[in-house]
Amino acid sequence: MLATLRSSAKLALILFAASMLFACSGDDGSAGPAGPAGPPGPPSPPPPPSSSGGVPVDSATKINVEITGVSVASGTDQPVVQLQLTNDLTQGLTGLPAGDIRFMLSQLSPAAPGSGESSEWQSYVTRASNGVPDAQATTETASAGTFVDNGDGTYQYTFAQALDDYPAGPVFDANKSHRLGIEIRGQAPISSNGIFDFVPAVGGPTMDMFTRNVVDNDTCNACHDVFDFHGGPRVDITYCVTCHNPSSIDEDSGSSVDMKVMIHKIHYGVNLTNGYSVIGFGNTVHDYSGIEFPQDVRNCQTCHNDSDTNTPDASNYFEVANREACGTCHDDIDWENNGHNGVSFFDDTLCLDCHGPTATTAGIEQRVKEAHRLPVQEASENFQFNIIAVSNMAVGQMPSVDISVTNPNTGDAYDLLMDSEFTTCAGGASRLAVGIAWNTDDYTNTDSGSDPAQPISMNPLACFGNPPATPVAGSPGVFRVTSTTAVPASAVGTAAVTIDGHPAVVIDSVVNRIPVTNVIEYVGIDGATAANRRAVVDIQKCDDCHKALSLHGNNRTDNPEVCVTCHNPNATDARQRGVAMSACDDQLGANDTTIDMKVMIHAIHAAGYANTPYEVCGFNNSAHSYDFVYPGRLQNCEGCHLAGTYYPVDPAEVLGTTVDTGIDVSLPDDDVVVSPNTAVCSACHVSALAAEHMSQNGGDFAAGKAADSSLVSSGVETCGICHGPGRASDVKEIHGVGEFQFN
Repeated sequence: MLATLRSSAKLALILFAASMLFACSGDDGSAGPAGPAGPPGPPSPPPPPSSSGGVPVDSATKINVEITGVSVASGTDQPVVQLQLTNDLTQGLTGLPAGDIRFMLSQLSPAAPGSGESSEWQSYVTRASNGVPDAQATTETASAGTFVDNGDGTYQYTFAQALDDYPAGPVFDANKSHRLGIEIRGQAPISSNGIFDFVPAVGGPTMDMFTRNVVDNDTCNACHDVFDFHGGPRVDITYCVTCHNPSSIDEDSGSSVDMKVMIHKIHYGVNLTNGYSVIGFGNTVHDYSGIEFPQDVRNCQTCHNDSDTNTPDASNYFEVANREACGTCHDDIDWENNGHNGVSFFDDTLCLDCHGPTATTAGIEQRVKEAHRLPVQEASENFQFNIIAVSNMAVGQMPSVDISVTNPNTGDAYDLLMDSEFTTCAGGASRLAVGIAWNTDDYTNTDSGSDPAQPISMNPLACFGNPPATPVAGSPGVFRVTSTTAVPASAVGTAAVTIDGHPAVVIDSVVNRIPVTNVIEYVGIDGATAANRRAVVDIQKCDDCHKALSLHGNNRTDNPEVCVTCHNPNATDARQRGVAMSACDDQLGANDTTIDMKVMIHAIHAAGYANTPYEVCGFNNSAHSYDFVYPGRLQNCEGCHLAGTYYPVDPAEVLGTTVDTGIDVSLPDDDVVVSPNTAVCSACHVSALAAEHMSQNGGDFAAGKAADSSLVSSGVETCGICHGPGRASDVKEIHGVGEFQFN
């Protein structure tokens, strides 16, 4: 009705206006003939000039850098650089101020034949350090030379001087390999440093140009996720080496910042005799003497992958041996005062005689590759655990598991009762354990008889009077072990049957515990259809940093599915607490700590950034405090997780985390519990504000558990509403997971 009234009013207004016009002019009668054409009007204005397709550089969220050419004109020896900047839509980026872009140019010189030395980059541009002129390589800002913006995303830069005019640079040789790189500051993050390798005499790269490519970005980023330093714009290892070369010294500390020296010393930090530190921007002291490499430091190929086509010179680590490179880790050698096997060395000409790839002077074991072998890891390749059969998995029955250990290279089986690998009992050198855990929804192991929340564990070896496994008739190499604990009535769904442990092998007259990849098999209880536990991590992601993840004295190796059978939501370190005069009791006290995998791993890796060490008691009541700084980016969930497995969980499906087992460690119904999503998120987000946010959205730091381990809470977690896939604060988006190139 209202719309009709409005329409009527509008029509009345139009008619009234028309009548007023007619009243002023009167009735003109019928239309007359058309008049003559008027004179032509003025010409229309020209169309606006067409756009070149460029957009302002400050509109970009990422800048792609490409150097399209470098020329060094004969006679002037002044480099001229052509480059192009684009965004992720390949649009040219215009308007970059000269003060925001810097250029690094270095020359590569091969080692003198027979010298034993390393090839070297040397920068033309240098700067002072601690008052010492030309002590460090540096960049040239484009405002120093001539910088031309072509208006379409392409630019030209002419260096400020001829190459031989830079006071501490190398003597320019047009036939040597050169490298140009770029960094941009004050703008969006750049995607690369635009590395351009070339030989000036031919005006570009050549197929046979001399190279020094020993490490690749993806190798570094396997641990570091994003390799960026000095405030962000230096993101390419091939760019880093142009500054971090043998001519660069940190005069504040006296330390070399040559790449091969610096990187070896940083990663070997805790093992160094003399430590390593540098003084950086703003006189900030960086002491790397406490850094512990998360795998065996002898594994050179973790960084120097000589099978990678991107690093054709990675084999330098064993083909080139000299005091500077080797002394980075072996820093206790006094080379000039009989410090190396009673001999003085004043140059590197003889190093390869003992340490070269074909050297025999001191025996082949002194070759670099031989000296850095990992014999324990090599020995592990001769063992494989096998679960052959599982029987008697009904409630009230005593489960039996048939197992074998074989050599995968030969197919031969070991005799668990006779072979020395499994009968070297002293010191626990030989160990094997068969576990049964339940259920795969979330392990609780209630009524296992091993508290709190630990699986049934069976020892098949004849050590320390233990009843050994029984050979299975007609199946050579197969042994049966039977539990003395019956499947309890509380066990339903699917059980996990596991093997962990280590054989003993003598290497260089020393008995070694050999890590062997643990195995797991899922078995239905009472005839139920087996359902595997959810998979949330990939062991390969762990091994990107750890190479071969082996813990608990080389017992638990390279299989997170086995780890979670013990490190479950009901488990704490209560069994290691409360022992008077123990390290655990003295250092950490009597209150237990959760060892739930989803909390423990986050807390360990976040400890350094959160400034909250994860403290736990281990074997023999030992005290452990983890406060290291994770080398990667904590927000990169897919650095560890499989895609999509880091979103909030259904709190009705995943168990809360016990943080105090209460008086009765065998039962969950007196536990103090943190609701599941809150338990995980609070391991990294440790502030009081974060805790309040979780509590306001249903998180509970003081919940309980029922007898079946289900959560008893005053609230309901609603994390998924905001942080679930596609939601306003999607975990993947908030953490920027998609921005990490090497996931």
